[in-house]
Amino acid sequence: MPVTTDSSKEWLLQQIESSKNSPAYGNYLEIRDFVLRIMDANPHQDASLYWQEELAGFDYFLDASPLLVNKLRHQCYHLTGIRDYEYRNHHRDKAQEAFQNKLTALRRFDPEGRLLVGESPELGGFGFQIDDFLINLDTLKFYEVLIGLDHAGLLESFSKPLGETTERKVVLEIGAGWGGFAYQFKTLYPKSTYIIVDLPQTLLFSGTYLKTLFPECRFLLVDEARPTIDKSMLEEFDFILVPHYAWSHLQLEQLDLAINMISFQEMTSGQVEDYVARLSGWGCPNLYSLNRDVSSHNTELSSVSRIMARYYDLKPVDILDVAYTELKVPVKKESQPDSSSWVKWLRTALSAKQRKKMKAQTQKRQEKERFLYRHLAGTLKAPG
Repeated sequence: MPVTTDSSKEWLLQQIESSKNSPAYGNYLEIRDFVLRIMDANPHQDASLYWQEELAGFDYFLDASPLLVNKLRHQCYHLTGIRDYEYRNHHRDKAQEAFQNKLTALRRFDPEGRLLVGESPELGGFGFQIDDFLINLDTLKFYEVLIGLDHAGLLESFSKPLGETTERKVVLEIGAGWGGFAYQFKTLYPKSTYIIVDLPQTLLFSGTYLKTLFPECRFLLVDEARPTIDKSMLEEFDFILVPHYAWSHLQLEQLDLAINMISFQEMTSGQVEDYVARLSGWGCPNLYSLNRDVSSHNTELSSVSRIMARYYDLKPVDILDVAYTELKVPVKKESQPDSSSWVKWLRTALSAKQRKKMKAQTQKRQEKERFLYRHLAGTLKAPG
């Protein structure tokens, strides 16, 4: 059994005392009070069955110690499945090259590196050090979405200096998790207003994280007693946190972009419909999604894209040929026309048997694609 010396005990006590007085722990306590209040106001969980099970896994964080808060990022595996253990030095030799290769593949879409923001080392941030950036799977996912938004032309208005526009641009993220994408977006576009709508327990992560990393920013915590967000609030506050149950009461006077990553696929069809229909009703011009159409573990969802398509004209955004969860990027090969196979196909194309086979192959491919992650850029449909 390890022996703890007096000096190590003293050091540990100093660490605990220092953590108690840290800005991060103060932020945690403030956000926790808010979260407990809104949970009390909405005691009946109306999350999907999938998320009810997930929420039960991290209820301990409602009573976190100061040392635990200082390593908040290590607790975020509940939200993303990514653990700091996988990024420790003894994994570096085997894994870092794969991360480097995927980062290189993504940088081809962003040659000047305008959109790359590394993980912050604050609050236990982790990753492999690559070209002065701390890189993990979340970092690459967020970078890929920023590239997708840029290629869809949805970041142009955010890039303009505030003096060239009459008002701050507003982005709303549905299901922001631990706040990593919000951190990247606000780092790139500091004059924007960022709204997060999420489950109360999850707001504990993103609220604590963002308040700690942006101490100079102003935060508005919204509950159903104050569901209207007017233009003066959008000008005054940098971040606005909204519990998901207040969504049906929410009134928002301006919104330029809405984003959802990997959480529409975890909701019920009715919940996705509610979110998308309200965004449309507010006149939100653009909606960006990175989701599967359906998820194998969610039986309460029909199709993300079909629901979105009722209100938005959708355009696929092609980036890499692999899911964000995969690191190995296949090399694209130039396809060479094969005249002999083409002639053979023509000779058999009218065959009933061949047509039946091709139809079955198409259906099989379409069924498989329902379970693939897809980048979709939606533009609000014209009235009527």
